[in-house]
Amino acid sequence: MRRSLIGMLFERFFARRLWVAWRGCIEVAAVPGCGGIAFLGDSITHQARWDLIFPDIATRNFGIGGERSEHLLLRLDPLISIRPEKVFLLIGSNDIAAARRIEDIAADVEAIVERLQAALPGCPIYLQTVMPRACKMLERIRALNQRYQEIAARRRIGFIDLFPALDDGKGMLKKEFTYDAIHLTGAGYQVWRELLAPHVLAARQG
Repeated sequence: MRRSLIGMLFERFFARRLWVAWRGCIEVAAVPGCGGIAFLGDSITHQARWDLIFPDIATRNFGIGGERSEHLLLRLDPLISIRPEKVFLLIGSNDIAAARRIEDIAADVEAIVERLQAALPGCPIYLQTVMPRACKMLERIRALNQRYQEIAARRRIGFIDLFPALDDGKGMLKKEFTYDAIHLTGAGYQVWRELLAPHVLAARQG
């Protein structure tokens, strides 16, 4: 599976400038030691109104649209600096779309987890599965999600399987949960919230 020329040109001439700008915003905005629940990922995380989804929790949004797992590895310092109470990681959809090897994605994700564990000892980390995207990507997403489950077990971190609740039965997001077959509608975020809530809210109790 090869990456499209359009995708490569979009990244080279547009997306990279956005990533630099968004990373700069995060670096400036992150207040060392402020704590909170950190959400790390791509556009699905980026677009979430975590302050409204969990209004009684101090949430920190470290999502950047379009990024892949390899990019997250380059920008963990601001997240680490805030000393979060918990970290929720969701990444891999753009890796799949970019036709990266499953082995390379999994290696990057495990490296992210390893770095966070080393820098934030005792901080609970939750690895979430990649959501449905396109039928043609189904088998690769399933393979990656299986690797994620193995990483979570090996690294002894939390594992949250988002895929079944959002799947239309054919490997795509249910129509009511998406506006473009990739990103979530409000209804989609509500389902995600229900899956995350037991883990997020538990932070307040211990």
